[in-house]
Amino acid sequence: MTGPHPAISIVIPVHNSLKTVTKCLDSLAALDHPSYEVIMIDDGSTDGTAEACESYDGVTVIRLEKGGPSRARNVGVHAARGEFIAFTDGDCVADRHWLTELEKGFASPNVAGVGGDQRSPEDETEKGRHIQEFLKTIGFLTDYIKTDREMKETVHNPTCNSAYRKSILEEVGGFDETLWPSEDVELDLKIRRLGYKLLYNPAAVVGHYRPTTYGGLARMMRRYGASQWPLFRKYGFFRRIYYAPLALIVGAACFAAMLLWKPWTWPVVLLPLPILFLYFYMKTREWPKSALFFLLFFVTLTNWNWGFFTGYRYRPGA
Repeated sequence: MTGPHPAISIVIPVHNSLKTVTKCLDSLAALDHPSYEVIMIDDGSTDGTAEACESYDGVTVIRLEKGGPSRARNVGVHAARGEFIAFTDGDCVADRHWLTELEKGFASPNVAGVGGDQRSPEDETEKGRHIQEFLKTIGFLTDYIKTDREMKETVHNPTCNSAYRKSILEEVGGFDETLWPSEDVELDLKIRRLGYKLLYNPAAVVGHYRPTTYGGLARMMRRYGASQWPLFRKYGFFRRIYYAPLALIVGAACFAAMLLWKPWTWPVVLLPLPILFLYFYMKTREWPKSALFFLLFFVTLTNWNWGFFTGYRYRPGA
């Protein structure tokens, strides 16, 4: 996998990822790009992840005591020899054309980073596929999963599928090692505030394994919500999703006021619920799946906000 002067360095932080990391490495070995290296940063794994990575020829493995993905990525960037740094995760499998498609976005020197699409791997579980499809369906609310079909400018690309100019990563000081998740959100914000552009190319695809239970989705959303608190406190309303807690408070207050003032008008307040259900049906064309997504929406909403409102106790990686 490694050429004498790799154009792109793939940096992957892993921690106890034995179930999926070999699938990730197998997919990287099949990439069609002519010049790249693979750097696995083992973040204190105890399940044999590091040993599995070391069994692959041409893969550089750096072992660290557990310190979080942000620090691991920074270590990987420092060790990288490529002009560009591509990031993915140990629970992702890359499409054969992944790197080639990411590289296409760097035609202009003002483009600092390029990201791509996330889909379900071929052997994903049924619940994992449902969660992936649900996240795609509500992609309009976040910058995490996009639905665009053409290359376009964006404000954020998650590090499960993104690439950057190494010089610009160094210019902004890399990832904030006190953050995870959401360290990539702040990284992209810092890059854009320097005047650089970020692009999204839907043809750059990785398969991303999702939680195998809906409880796992709830925990993931609490973690994401909690990690947003320090960013909100530092930068204010720079993301659309930060209006969700405000909308929740205002909505609850309006509902309570309507019940106290004109109790017979409560059906009007609940009108958004059938509209939301209809939206999911228009997307899925399946009544059972619409009902599932309707429930998952409230699981996501309540747990993300729960995490956000308790975010003052946030500890990276907790």
